[in-house]
Amino acid sequence: MADFYQHGRLPTLHHLAESDVMAREAELVRWSKDSPIALLLPAFFPEFQKSALPRMLREISTVPYISEVVLSINGTTEAELEVAHAVCRECLGEKPCRIVWNDGPAAQDIFAQVEAKGGPAYRAGKGSNIWMGVLHLAARGEHAVVACHDTDILSYERGLLWRLCFPVANPVMPYRFAKGYYGRVGERLYGRVTRLLVAPLLRAFRDVVGGTDLIRHLTSFRYPLSGEFSASLEALQQMRMPHGWGLEVWLLCESFRLLAIEEMCQVDLGLNFEHRHREVSNAPAASSVAVSGLERTSSEVARALAEHILEGRPKSKFGLTLRTVGERYAEVASEWVPRYEHDALFNGLRYDKEDELRAVEIFKDVLSGIHREPATTPSWPSAASMIAYAGLKEAVTALGQLVRGD
Repeated sequence: MADFYQHGRLPTLHHLAESDVMAREAELVRWSKDSPIALLLPAFFPEFQKSALPRMLREISTVPYISEVVLSINGTTEAELEVAHAVCRECLGEKPCRIVWNDGPAAQDIFAQVEAKGGPAYRAGKGSNIWMGVLHLAARGEHAVVACHDTDILSYERGLLWRLCFPVANPVMPYRFAKGYYGRVGERLYGRVTRLLVAPLLRAFRDVVGGTDLIRHLTSFRYPLSGEFSASLEALQQMRMPHGWGLEVWLLCESFRLLAIEEMCQVDLGLNFEHRHREVSNAPAASSVAVSGLERTSSEVARALAEHILEGRPKSKFGLTLRTVGERYAEVASEWVPRYEHDALFNGLRYDKEDELRAVEIFKDVLSGIHREPATTPSWPSAASMIAYAGLKEAVTALGQLVRGD
């Protein structure tokens, strides 16, 4: 039976039938004549050398309603940038494409100017890539809708993209922000940061500080950490963003701050998309061992949640409140592990209960090490006020190095 359950707060667009992809794309082509659609992809150089991204670009090359692909990249030397250009030229065919090189001197100069005006210092990460990509699109002003998804989807197919773009591009629908969701299931249950950190942590926040509107908003998303969303450029350029892995949660909080509930939705993207998976190390998160993998991700995600949910509370009570939340989190998460075990048994999936409980302990340690660090990139209007607008617009426009197109 198809799932058509509607959450009481957030509109959900379900995958109820196998749609005619060509028909849906034809509709998007028609709408995109008045509201051009850009695809913004955040990437690191190693992804250009793996199988997922080149395959995705080949699939995207034939999507007719995407007028341009913008790859916003970091972790890339000038020599590696040439390799990225070559991959895009080979895989995207005639599809217009630009690369925003965040390690380059032009981008670093913009970050430095923002810092000099009181903004945060530059830190490489997905959030910085998305922010600079949005600034580039905003400065050019040629697109009305921006779609964004991860670049490590091994099972990528174009059905994801039309579903992602449809709610915001459709002139009949009121949506200005659409969050994608999908299953994280293979031979085992994946999505541990969502299952074992975010979901029980939100429950713990609710139990400790009360059921605020923001907590209710966040708990209505089925997969808050998915990297797939679409938005009107006008809305997206108003949003502040963190530098790193807290981006997905931060965008949900920013959508809550800026948009009416009827302007947001979540959309079922259909398949169990196969991403690369990060491992949880056995080292205590609070030890001197470098935090890596899921620990770093979970730390930034938890900090983003804490910064928003505890916003406005006395700074002196931040640590005490978070310790109480951490204790409640450990209780809730431990209670939920058997639920996931039973779900896996019911579906004949592999499940390592000890590994899941170890992840809960590591996530609890991560929570104990969180401190306030509200370092976010400014919105486009804020950045424009920091730097002479004409100069910023010209500089950010020039960042997009043309790979293919006019």
